[in-house]
Amino acid sequence: MSKVKELQIKNKYTGELIDTIPADTPETLREKIKKVAQNEHLIKKMDFFERAQLLAKVASKLRFNKNKLKELIVAEGGLPIKYSEWELSIVTNGFKFCDWYYPMVEEKPLTSIEGEQLASIRYIPQGIAACISPRNTPISLPLYQLGANYLVGNGAIVKPSTACPLTMLKAYSLMEDMNLPGLDALDIVIAPGEWAVDEFLKSRIIKTIMTITSSHTAKDIIVNYAKILRKTADKSMGVTMYTQPFKNFFFECAGNDAGIVMPDVNLEQVAKWNCMASYTNSGQQCFSMKRIIVHKDIYDEYVELLIKEMDNLKYGDPTDPDVDIGPLGSRRILMMMEVMVEDAKKYDVKIFTGAEKVDTGEDYGLFYKPTLIEIKPELCEDLVKAPFLWREEAFGPVRSITKANDLQDAIRLANASNYGMRAVVYTSNLENIEIFKNELNAANIYVNARPMLVDITVSLGGIKDSAYPPGCKYYPQELVYGKYIYDGTPVNLDKVKP
Repeated sequence: MSKVKELQIKNKYTGELIDTIPADTPETLREKIKKVAQNEHLIKKMDFFERAQLLAKVASKLRFNKNKLKELIVAEGGLPIKYSEWELSIVTNGFKFCDWYYPMVEEKPLTSIEGEQLASIRYIPQGIAACISPRNTPISLPLYQLGANYLVGNGAIVKPSTACPLTMLKAYSLMEDMNLPGLDALDIVIAPGEWAVDEFLKSRIIKTIMTITSSHTAKDIIVNYAKILRKTADKSMGVTMYTQPFKNFFFECAGNDAGIVMPDVNLEQVAKWNCMASYTNSGQQCFSMKRIIVHKDIYDEYVELLIKEMDNLKYGDPTDPDVDIGPLGSRRILMMMEVMVEDAKKYDVKIFTGAEKVDTGEDYGLFYKPTLIEIKPELCEDLVKAPFLWREEAFGPVRSITKANDLQDAIRLANASNYGMRAVVYTSNLENIEIFKNELNAANIYVNARPMLVDITVSLGGIKDSAYPPGCKYYPQELVYGKYIYDGTPVNLDKVKP
């Protein structure tokens, strides 16, 4: 077995070493997969409600330890303390009320066209899942992945980002402390995605691949899977037969969400909400508002109000309860913001505010000031030629704003994207609201909604390059498959008895 190397986790703001932990190797990863497979029966022997009650107990354990968890979220993730509790509450409330999912996975009776009720759809766990989560959410998404698999009866391997694994490791240790039944069928892997994903793809034990990543990375995974399949081809019978079985892929990808503002709303309130929706966690959220589209009649007034809200944002030490903007997650994000802004300048755009960086020269203490850039609507029509800031997700605090002539123009601009996660619209016109619901191309439509609306009743997902399979969805639904069962016993028992 290869020697296990150490991984140093540093504070995103100060650069201080938080902890040094062992990293997995291909050998230890394979051993963990085998261990999970050997113990998956421990989860399956419990029913849905037993598992739901146990997850509710995990939620209580997490709440009792929330101060330590919040400290880790702030230190390794850079998320301001005021928002760390929000992230933690997403998963604790989700675990507490996870029995809400039961109608999605309970057996469904079917009535035939002849009126018989002898068939049903029973939902069966897909099998062991490999879950890859991003670094912008140190606990909510990786723990949601783990909890969803546990709830439906799957074993799971969760790979948090190597940039911020400590919070998830702490959560797992809390489950160990409470002797959570079936925990041996769940494990955490600390490994870089470059080779860990290949191990997951090659493993015959792994049945599902769950990733929360960019669409480009997701496509790379599919390409690599095809290469692995090709290597398993058997042509001994004269035709190509692949010995590697299908896997269940579940990709949650990038968002380039549009926010539409119409004239018939309270502009001050909408500007406050949109500022939060755009710049919370330095804009490092897949469902952040990325493209702001404003009706021409209120455009200038709205821009002034939004900039006023942006000027009130405080950035700096994320442990300060008044700080809104914490450090960026990596130098790569800082560089991407610079690239997007420099590219936008080539199109003669107007930079209203921001476009300045704070660079320590290290991998910590990095900031990009909240930025608002006007992109002319005619630049948005041809995506191939559109500014990088418009056509791709700005996973940082840079946002575009564009003027729309009317309702249909706003919809056209919002739909001019390769992504379709969420779309938000603010209007009080009831007829227009129905048009927005029907014509906006996104899997999740929000009308006059406050930002950061996330709990277990809110579906995830997207269309186009925002998710695969496309559409709004809930994790437990994607981790089971439907089994059709026809039971003719009630009417045919006398015919089959000897």
